[in-house]
Amino acid sequence: MKKYLTLMLLFLLAAGMQAQLVNNAPKALPAFDLTQADGSHIRASSLKPGQPVMLVYFDPDCDHCSIFTKALLKDIHLFSHVQIVMVTYVPEESLRNYINQTGLQRYPQIKAGTEGANFIVRYHYNVVQFPYIALHDRYGRLVITYESEVPTIETLAAKLKNM
Repeated sequence: MKKYLTLMLLFLLAAGMQAQLVNNAPKALPAFDLTQADGSHIRASSLKPGQPVMLVYFDPDCDHCSIFTKALLKDIHLFSHVQIVMVTYVPEESLRNYINQTGLQRYPQIKAGTEGANFIVRYHYNVVQFPYIALHDRYGRLVITYESEVPTIETLAAKLKNM
């Protein structure tokens, strides 16, 4: 009986360690399918391989998101090697208004789309606050996320420089 309990304890300990390793494994980009303002789609599988990805989850009515977007566009030249995917959950019309207000349509490296109410991206990253930023390296592996304190544009560019 004592051997059985010891064996069971070792098994549970090993299973717990395995679960911890799986939970700490780098997250890949979620398999998203976003609808752009013009009705076309952006899919994770359609992103260019070999380039880092900055995923920004935002809400068009969020003041911090608007400030972040303006700062990003001001220094967009720092992100010439980065694919930027801006994700929201709002209807296409609200997304279209945000794109027109900010001028995002002038920047081909920025793709903006809505995931609607399916929340694949939102649940994948456990997004609670906006803007939420996830940086993925050129292999698609999650490197770092920013949830409440968004760093400066220069800090983001420096992080992405060697990815």
